Amino acid sequence: MWSGYCASGTNVKPAIVTDRVCRICGNTEGNQSVFPKEMMFGWREAFEYLECARCGCLQIAEVPENLARYYPSDGYYSYKAPKQKRYPGWLLIVDIGCGAGGLLLLLQREGFRSLLGADPFIQADIDYGNGVRILKRGVEELDGQFDFVMLHHSFEHVPDPARTLNALRQRLAPGGTLLLRMPVADSYARRNYGLHWQAWEAPRHLHLHTSRSMDLLAAAAGLAVAQIVFDSEGQRLSSSELYIRGVPYVEHGKYRPGGRADAFTHAQWDNFQAQAAELNRKGEGDTACFYLRAR
Repeated sequence: MWSGYCASGTNVKPAIVTDRVCRICGNTEGNQSVFPKEMMFGWREAFEYLECARCGCLQIAEVPENLARYYPSDGYYSYKAPKQKRYPGWLLIVDIGCGAGGLLLLLQREGFRSLLGADPFIQADIDYGNGVRILKRGVEELDGQFDFVMLHHSFEHVPDPARTLNALRQRLAPGGTLLLRMPVADSYARRNYGLHWQAWEAPRHLHLHTSRSMDLLAAAAGLAVAQIVFDSEGQRLSSSELYIRGVPYVEHGKYRPGGRADAFTHAQWDNFQAQAAELNRKGEGDTACFYLRAR
């Protein structure tokens, strides 16, 4: 079992009422400010986030001026060069916020080709020479339309979700599908772990959406949420437990079964996995895939 931690039982700065305006739905009544800390690298710098009383979206109050500082090229996980093989393929896909392109290379090995990625924080364009190209740019700088546009854990990093979603809509070919995979704030783990919820990832996660806030954003962009698939994993629960202990994310690998003396047991690890699967089944997982299509 997980610890049953509740935010009210911790020694953290309490939420305070704020008059800040929700960037998603425009609400000003009943909103609160909360102050999660950067814990991926253990810098422990606190950032103010607004929690909207209407749509539930969690959003950073002020985007750091030098946001790139929080994506160090020698430490941020998605910039590590992935392994690759060379196989022919046949279909075009675009992955926004793809880092070094690990998922695209996996798709290339499975038979896809002309795979395009875009990420504004990589150091330079990448051409793997096998049909996979990664461009150093954001979605608004991309040309053309695509049958399938996907953002795997990158939509929560954009400063202006409404503007980005409109740009994504413009790049969908007729009949195309947009996949947004992201943490969700209306979840058991968010309520249970409070400021120790692993998915805060302050200040990199600028907006943590709910099903409600995604419906509002999609409608404003001429899109509709066709399906939601919850896909949380046990590792997110174990990481939140380690955040309670004050352990930064970069050290979490030591606590897997078989690691250090105070690591989780195999039974505890299996229990995290089982609980994540049950939460997904109930629609309470803390990550989900939102499939959007044009109205």
